[in-house]
Amino acid sequence: MDNFDDIVRNNDGASQVELELAGTGIRIGAFIIDHIIIVAFFVCPSIIFMFNHIQSDPAKAWSIFPVLMLMSFLVYFLKDIINGASLGKRVLGLTVRSNLDTSKVPSVPRLFLRNILTFVWPIEFLVLVCGAKKTKLGDQIAGTNVYRVSKKFPIANIIVSAILAMAILATSLFFIISSIFKNDDSYKMAVSYIEASPEVTDIVGNIEGYGYMPNGSLNYSGGYGQAFYSIKVIGSKNTAHVQIELEKKLNKDWEIVYFDYSK
Repeated sequence: MDNFDDIVRNNDGASQVELELAGTGIRIGAFIIDHIIIVAFFVCPSIIFMFNHIQSDPAKAWSIFPVLMLMSFLVYFLKDIINGASLGKRVLGLTVRSNLDTSKVPSVPRLFLRNILTFVWPIEFLVLVCGAKKTKLGDQIAGTNVYRVSKKFPIANIIVSAILAMAILATSLFFIISSIFKNDDSYKMAVSYIEASPEVTDIVGNIEGYGYMPNGSLNYSGGYGQAFYSIKVIGSKNTAHVQIELEKKLNKDWEIVYFDYSK
């Protein structure tokens, strides 16, 4: 029995299918893949939503953000419900099965139960790595374990998955950082100042947009703030690069302290 489809087809058989328990390392690898995918597609969009609305409509942001995060946790809890294998497990040739009969996919409530302790994943990690049974608490509670569907070590799958997972995570972080910058009052003031600058509009014509990711820095401390942005301005005639520095004093609005531009 050396592939996932064969295991699934044998779920209706009368005899028990013997599978090899998955090692700790490959299980951690599957968890990391699942974690990155869920963070990138569910947690990061929730954070971006929060930053997009926290200043314009804080009541809406604080009311919807917990719902979005709850949905993210539900995805964690239910990630193994399709034939007992999450995306990470499928990539690495793993599956969740009942300890009593490895030919059977555990019920949805049991699959949900084994992942419910994601809230305390550091403890789960320590129990898996250091415990005598080498099994996480969720599996011990649900009477399940993770087994290898294929005896072939899927090194190509691991490499490709690692590259894709890192690319997804990097893209998500890019969008989060961009959202933080663009939704801050300092950036909004910088854009307003640029749009009111006749020197910039003489170069670019009508301003049609800005580079997606502003370069620079943003710092807050004790009610004070400092920001520096290098912003690409896209116009109907040309483009320009603007360097702008702002400062914020206690209980005051942001002020422009440096402004320069070039083609």
